[in-house]
Amino acid sequence: MKIGIKYCGGCNSHYDRVNEVTKLINQFPQHTFVYHTLEDKVCDVWLIVCGCVTCCAAAEELIAVKKKFILYSQNDFVKVVVYLKQMEEASLIRQKKLLHIGESVSMVKKFTISDITNFSKLAGNYGKVYVDENFASYYDFKGPVVHEILLESFISTVMTRQLPGEGAVLIDKQVRFPLPVYLGNIITATVILNDIKETEQFYIGEVNGCCKNETGNIVLEGIYHQMMIKKVFCIAE
Repeated sequence: MKIGIKYCGGCNSHYDRVNEVTKLINQFPQHTFVYHTLEDKVCDVWLIVCGCVTCCAAAEELIAVKKKFILYSQNDFVKVVVYLKQMEEASLIRQKKLLHIGESVSMVKKFTISDITNFSKLAGNYGKVYVDENFASYYDFKGPVVHEILLESFISTVMTRQLPGEGAVLIDKQVRFPLPVYLGNIITATVILNDIKETEQFYIGEVNGCCKNETGNIVLEGIYHQMMIKKVFCIAE
């Protein structure tokens, strides 16, 4: 927020106004504090900083979008601190992602040779069943197999991008791969938020993950537990 500061002039202040303003600025660095000028009359919040009860600072021309404070003493600054903290908390609540038990999302991906090549290089896993078509065919696979962890990373992508979303961290998992995935397969990954448990600091979400190929066969199924921080997520009643 943009917070304007205007001092009344000429009075003998009975407290250190400058020090109180400085403490406030240091406590809330995320806000922009500006001092009153003839041109700058509109702010989200205005602080009229007085040194005595006379309140000789003219405040009528100042436009506060949210609130205007007239501060006579150190105790009045406490009200500003409380207000700014309340605004922060309200902003965090508005920004939180609302989760519903039972909601689900899906994403679709076609696995290509570049996916396998890049993953093999990244992981250092050049197992022949993944990169050698002749080797894979000899052992009755239809072709090079997509790395199982690469396939599972698609589920991770859905959980990070969609459900639960940014800010969730994987705690544990139980996964199985009933069928192999091959180059060119079009995979649909679906995650379902099955359950949520609450602790003092965070939620624990149980997420069911499933991948199916273009013929509808399950190629991955698993149960994942995600730690979801309360500053990021909230749960629908």
